[in-house]
Order: sequence, then structure tokens, then C-alpha cells
Amino acid sequence: MTRQLLFEVEERRCPACRSAGSLVVDYERGQVICRNCGTVIRDSVVDLGPEWRKPESSRACAGPIGSSLGEVESGAAKIGDRLRSISIKKFARPMSTPSERAEAGIREFLETARQKLNVPKVVIEETIMLYRRLYEAGYRVPRVEGYAAVLYFVAKKYGIAAVTLKDLIERLGVDKSVFMSAYMELMSLAGRLGIKPPRVDPKIYIPKIVSALNLSDEKSAEVQRAAVTLLERILFLPRLRNGRKPQILAAAAVYHTCYVAGIEVTQKELAKAADSTEGSLRELLKELAESIYVEVTI
Repeated sequence: MTRQLLFEVEERRCPACRSAGSLVVDYERGQVICRNCGTVIRDSVVDLGPEWRKPESSRACAGPIGSSLGEVESGAAKIGDRLRSISIKKFARPMSTPSERAEAGIREFLETARQKLNVPKVVIEETIMLYRRLYEAGYRVPRVEGYAAVLYFVAKKYGIAAVTLKDLIERLGVDKSVFMSAYMELMSLAGRLGIKPPRVDPKIYIPKIVSALNLSDEKSAEVQRAAVTLLERILFLPRLRNGRKPQILAAAAVYHTCYVAGIEVTQKELAKAADSTEGSLRELLKELAESIYVEVTI
């Protein structure tokens, strides 16, 4: 029996890894998933096959069109109602396995993160997929900190500067020490599974740091451009780059740029904007002054 599915994919390629012919349908979850990288391409896919239909006589028991699950299943409801019904049925059924209960927990956590941190949907979906894979491989840590660790890992991969450790602690109620243990466990398990750790480009932090200085729009744009140019020079020097957080590298570039442009800023406020310490920034600025000479045009 051929199953008829209601979903649309603009290209028959995965938008994340661009692999062709890798899209598969998870009938149980109502999702279209990339077999190659695990990205969820579509959610709440409607199955129009015969198993969803009921005899015509069942329609007589239903209320107004689109108002009941009976109408949804019989095919008389609108597409929007049918999509919602799939989601209702998926989460209404009993969660019999620990994996399903864990996934329900991380979905609830990520909904809060989406609202408070404005996390993109692609990051939410990949976080769920990665957590599922780690959980099945034995990832057992305190739930909230475990959810936060996986979200932080994926956000770094996508270069989402808004998801910082400080934000996770202050806005999502994450315990710092427990989070660090959970993240170290994640990195260890990811290495055994062949999952490469994310490489963070320090340039993604420059807009956030500059915005904390409350400059005019024109001056802010000029400082950002010059700071990016300087940061590229810094990244060429292993002595300055190695062993330092990307936020500190970005903050040093912004500070040096402001200094050359005659904009008064303090190391304390830049360190705060970079969620780091003043001592770390001061040490890097000292080495920067000894290592390179850069003319920055503002």
C-alpha cells in the first residue's frame, strides 16, 4: 500500500549539509529528517493514507468542521487542524521509554530558551537530535544542565553569540559548576562518537561587544569594521590566539580600535561585555602591544 504524505521540500537536498537523496520520513514522529546529518527538515507531516480515515458514518458523530479530532481523522477538517492533530496525538500518547521522557523534557527546556534567548529553530531542532543521540549513547547528567550543555554546544557550532554561559546561568537557572561537569562529559562522549567540537569564530562576538558601548549607529559600524580587520591580524599569531577565549580576542580588537579612534572605553566595561575578566583582557592587550603594530583607519 502506497502512503501519501503531505509535505513540501523546496529542494530534494538537505538545507544543512546539502546532501542529495538523504531525506527520509519518520512516520511515527511525523518528521522529515536528513539521513546524513540528522537535521529535522519538516515537522508535523500529515499522513493521508487510509489508516487515518474512518467510515463516512463516523462523521455524523463529529461537531462542526475542524472542531474535533473525529473530523480531523475523517478528512473533513482543514489542513491547519490536521497538522495540529498530528502534534496532539504524538504528545498525548503515553511515553513508555526513558528516551521519550528525556526528549519531552528537553523540548520544554528549549521552548523556554527560544523565548528568552531568541534561539533559531534550526538550533532547537539540532539540539534535540544531538541530545537524543547522546542519551542513547549513555549521556546521563542532571537534566537542566545536560540540556543547557547540548544547546551551548550547538549554538557554538552555528556561531550564535547570544547563547553564552552567563545567559544560561542567569536567564535559564543553570548551575554553573554542574553545567561545566555536564559539558565536559558531553565533549568526552562526543569525541568517542566522532562528533567534532565546534570551532568558534571570534568575529561573531564583535557586534555584541560594540553594542554594549552605546555608540552612535555610524560610529558603531565603523568600529566593527576596523575591529574585524584587526582581529584577523591577531588570529594569524598563535602566541596571541592559542589558549584564549574567542570573546577575549574580540574584546581586545575592539579596545585597540577604540583607543586608536579616540573613543573612551575602559577595560572593565569591555571585559563585562565579553563575559570575561578584566585581568584576562589586560594580559592580552599587553602582549598585543608587544607583538604587532597596526594602523587602523576610522
